[in-house]
Amino acid sequence: MRFDEGLERAHVRLCFRRFLPKRLVTSHPAAREAFDLSAPAGDASLVRSRDGQSFVPQGLKPGGCLSWSVDLDRLTRLGRRRSPASRVGRDLLVAPGAVMLRPALWTTRMLVTVRFVLPEGYRAALPWPRTKDGSRYILDRYALRLESTVAFGRFALEPLEAAGILIDVAVLDADHRATRAGIRTWIRKAAEAVALLHGRFPAPRLLALVQPVPARDPPVVFGTAMRGGGAHVRLLLASGAKDEALPGEWVGVHELAHLGMPWTLDTDAWFQEGFATYYQEVLRARAGLKTPQQVWQNIHDGFGRGRRSGGKRTLAAESAAMHEHHTYHRVYWAGAAIALLLDVELRRRFPGRWCLDDAMGLWHEMHGGTRAGAARATALMRAADRRIGQPVCAPLTQAHLSRADFPELTQTYAALGLRVEDGRVVLDDEAPLANVRRAITSPAADRRSAR
Repeated sequence: MRFDEGLERAHVRLCFRRFLPKRLVTSHPAAREAFDLSAPAGDASLVRSRDGQSFVPQGLKPGGCLSWSVDLDRLTRLGRRRSPASRVGRDLLVAPGAVMLRPALWTTRMLVTVRFVLPEGYRAALPWPRTKDGSRYILDRYALRLESTVAFGRFALEPLEAAGILIDVAVLDADHRATRAGIRTWIRKAAEAVALLHGRFPAPRLLALVQPVPARDPPVVFGTAMRGGGAHVRLLLASGAKDEALPGEWVGVHELAHLGMPWTLDTDAWFQEGFATYYQEVLRARAGLKTPQQVWQNIHDGFGRGRRSGGKRTLAAESAAMHEHHTYHRVYWAGAAIALLLDVELRRRFPGRWCLDDAMGLWHEMHGGTRAGAARATALMRAADRRIGQPVCAPLTQAHLSRADFPELTQTYAALGLRVEDGRVVLDDEAPLANVRRAITSPAADRRSAR
C-alpha cells in the first residue's frame, strides 16, 4: 500500500499465492465512490459487480496481483456520517476497511500481510502485530471487518510501558495545551486502573490515537474503543485541557475498560456500555484517581440522568434501538445499575468467592478480544451461572431487561450505606453491607481481604 505525497491517494496492490477470491468487498459501502480500478500492465483487473455491491477479479491466476487506488480526499468528503476518513492537520485518520478490499470469504487459515510505503517523514499508527522481521503487518479476519481507525502522518509515535504491556501513543496534528508528558501520564494511569480488574491490561498491546479538538471542558470530549486487528482507542482531547485535568477523567478509563469485555452484539449496549460505565467509576476509586465518596456521588448522579431518559420501552428494546432513539443515558446507566445490583448480590451470597470482577474475568477468558466472535450478553450471564453453580446472573438481568422502569435501588442503597441528603451522597459505615461497599472501591489487596 503506497501513499502519494500529502496522503492524497493510496495505491493498493494485492497479490495471491494460492487462494483466488471470487469477489472482494469493502467494509464501508460509501467508499466505493472513491475507488479507481484502473490496473497497471501485468496485473489482473477488477470490475464492479452487476449489483454494484462488490468487486470481481478478471483474469486472476495463482501468483497474480490486483491493483486499485483510492482518492483519499474524496473519501474524507463523503459526508460527516458516511465518511470513513478525516484529516487532522497534516495527518489522516482512516478506516482500513474503506481502502483495503477483502475477500468476501476470509477463513482463519489465510495468512494476510501488508507493507506500507509512505512519503519521507511520514509514519503509520496501527494496532496490528508485525511479522518477526518487522517489515510487514499481519491482518486477522476482523482487521477490515470490525470498527477500526488507523492514522498516517508526521506525528511522533511514542512507546509507553504501562500495565504490563507496550502502548503506542500518537498525538495527531492539532493545537493542544497538554504536554506530551502529561498525555503519557494520563494514558498510563487509565491503563493501570483497568489492569486492576484483570491483573494486567486485558490486551497484549494497545494503540492510543489522541486527537485534539477545539474545546476546554470536559478535558476529554469523547472516545471510541476498537478491536479491528487489535486493541486501539481514539480519544478526543480538549485542546484547552491542562495536564493536571487529565489523570482520573472518566473517558479514558471507560474506553480502555471496553477492551477487557467480551465483544457483544450492538443490541446488548446495556451490557457493553453499562458495565463499562460501572467500572469507569469503581476502577478510578481503586486506582486512587478519585475518592470513594466522589465515585459513589458520580454513580448516583448518573443513575439520576438514566431515570430521566427514556423509560417508555423495556430496557432490552431501548438498548437495541439506542442510537435510533438517542436514549444513551438510560441504557448506559440502567446497565450500570444492573452491574451494581449483580456485584452486590454476588458479594452478599458468596462472600470471598464470587463478585462481578470474577464474572468479568470468566467472560474475558471465554470471549476476550475477537477470537470467539460476538457473544450474546444473556448467554454470558448463563455461562457465569453455570460456573457459580446457581442461577443468579441470568434471572437478575432478565428481570430488569423486561421492564420499562429504571432499576429500583432504594434497598441496595440502604444496605450499602449510601444515604442521599439534598442530592449529596453520604457514606454510612454502620450499614449492613458497608463492608461490601468498601470492597467494591478498594485497591486489589484490600478488596481480597474484604472478600
